[in-house]
Amino acid sequence: MIDKKTIIGLVLIFCVFGVWMYITQPSEAERAKMKQKQDSAIAAQIKAEKEAEKAEQMSEQDNENMSEELIAMAKGDDSVALAAQKQLSDQFGIFSEAAMNENKSLRVESDLMEVDFSSLGANIEQVILKEYKTYHQDSVKFFTKGGNSYGLNLSVGARVLRTKDLNFEVFVNDKPYTSNQKLKVGGKDSLVVSMRLYTNQDTASKDRGCLEYRYTIRGNDYRVGFEIVFSNLNNVITDRNTLEFVWDAKLRMKEKDRSVEVKNSSIYYLLKDEVEYLKENGVDDQKEESGIPIRWISFKQQFFSTALISEEAENFTYAKMQTQTEKGGKDNYLRTMSANINIPFDGDKKHYEYGMDFFFGPNKYSVISDYDIDMEQIIPLGWGFFLLHWINRFVILPVFNFLQQFGWNMGIIILILTILVKLVLFPLAYKSYSSSAKMRIIAPEVQKINEKYPKQEQAMQKQQAIMNLYKRAGINPMSGCLPMLFQFPILVAMFRFFPASIELRQQSFLWADDLSSYDSILNLPFNIPFYGSHVSLFCLLMTIAQLFYTRMTMKQQQQSNAMPGMKFMMYFMPIMMLFILNSQSAALNYYYLISLCITFLQMFIIQRTINEQKVLKRLEANSKKPLKKSKWQQRIEALEKQNQALIAERQKQQNKRK
Repeated sequence: MIDKKTIIGLVLIFCVFGVWMYITQPSEAERAKMKQKQDSAIAAQIKAEKEAEKAEQMSEQDNENMSEELIAMAKGDDSVALAAQKQLSDQFGIFSEAAMNENKSLRVESDLMEVDFSSLGANIEQVILKEYKTYHQDSVKFFTKGGNSYGLNLSVGARVLRTKDLNFEVFVNDKPYTSNQKLKVGGKDSLVVSMRLYTNQDTASKDRGCLEYRYTIRGNDYRVGFEIVFSNLNNVITDRNTLEFVWDAKLRMKEKDRSVEVKNSSIYYLLKDEVEYLKENGVDDQKEESGIPIRWISFKQQFFSTALISEEAENFTYAKMQTQTEKGGKDNYLRTMSANINIPFDGDKKHYEYGMDFFFGPNKYSVISDYDIDMEQIIPLGWGFFLLHWINRFVILPVFNFLQQFGWNMGIIILILTILVKLVLFPLAYKSYSSSAKMRIIAPEVQKINEKYPKQEQAMQKQQAIMNLYKRAGINPMSGCLPMLFQFPILVAMFRFFPASIELRQQSFLWADDLSSYDSILNLPFNIPFYGSHVSLFCLLMTIAQLFYTRMTMKQQQQSNAMPGMKFMMYFMPIMMLFILNSQSAALNYYYLISLCITFLQMFIIQRTINEQKVLKRLEANSKKPLKKSKWQQRIEALEKQNQALIAERQKQQNKRK
């Protein structure tokens, strides 16, 4: 127990620390100088990164320019063209003619998204979700142009060819694509975009070889079918058992709070039956998995994900994954992610197909759980071993989705959800609050027992007397603790549910413009450690309500004199929660505020139902009756007698020695 001197010491330490911080804080001129120095360092770091990136881009651009120059020269008719064709042949080998294909782009629009394709690399160049916007009201985009690339690295003789460097021929539903086509698909219909890379005309093989990237865009699905087809390439590609598929992406900022979005962005993957992930919270990490099949790999952000899903019985056989956080938030990029994946391959077959799906969509439980591949586990609903995940999945989510059907404002839905939760938990709350009220009534009797057994060695007798008192008054001391223990998983489940719910994203209520993020009524010109640079009103109101609740609880239990250290801790907790929850979602703080207000009402009602005179009369009546001792009490008394006998024996032996 914390005594009065300890508390005074802690207060003095905080005061000294506060005075020291005030005295040693830099002046305005010093702060300006420090900021200028810091800005210069950041600018130098960004400049160095940009120069390195520019050098890399220039190197790649030089290669592309050289290839374009060679292609242009190869289309001529003189000896220079022959030399250029030879260089292209040396660079691309049996696919050198494909290098001279025209670079084409096309867009396919479905009910849910717009997908842009490029024949260079046969890549999905960009995906735009039609239903969602970023916090700044831009389109939610995946695979943004220049920020994403993927493709196979193929061993062709002594060469390693990257498919992302080659120009494919474009077909739509098996017909050559013309640039004036408007492509649209809806409902249950689908459309197939085929990108084909043919071998040169003069190959020794009777049938020309072809590598095909076949994309299937479905009208009402966030998945895009992605099938890799090899035809007559068994004598061309020297890889036999696996192929290397390389995927790099830069995730762009989409939400209000960059720091929260970075913390919730990482790579998730299904390793056999277990969902694994790289470190979150903006920590750079890398992992290498081999020997165990990988079903899918997801580049996950706070509310959206891009995933590559294997649809074949033979899943990915190997993956090396890496995440890196962008420094300084340049170009609104959050993190760079990469995955080197080995996909199964049978190089002896004339015709071989490997089917996959790309997923571009929201981290919405009702959407991704329908795929039945455990990808819904990327949504942080809490730990399964502490019931949090199950409470959110089977209780909170169904009720929340049911209430959504009425089209009410999200603030009203949270209010109704809170009331329903409180009604379900009311029997437990009643037991807890009524037990506390009864214990307050018999507090004078407990004080008499404390005065009767003041010595430390009388602790067992004192505890036994208090337990007998509770029994005569009809009070179960555990009834005050266990109900609160049972309510704790639901409290923590809500802590995980609201920040992870895309349904709350960009939903306004009262002064909050986005219930999935913090509600700021005042932006501070400075940052307070562990608190932030803004004031969340819902969090502030919740803290005030928590302080009133603490005061009410402490007054009922009359612990102000008996346990001063506990009183300090009880008042310190709401202040600590103010710092913890200030940057959490407005919906979470709003829920806690409403929950506390309902708790006040419940306590008021329960207090009116407890008859103080009735409790005292019951205590008086039971005190005249012989108290039946439980087996546990009998064992305690037996142990106490043995303990007293041992003490007496030791005292007797000490007296003899004297």
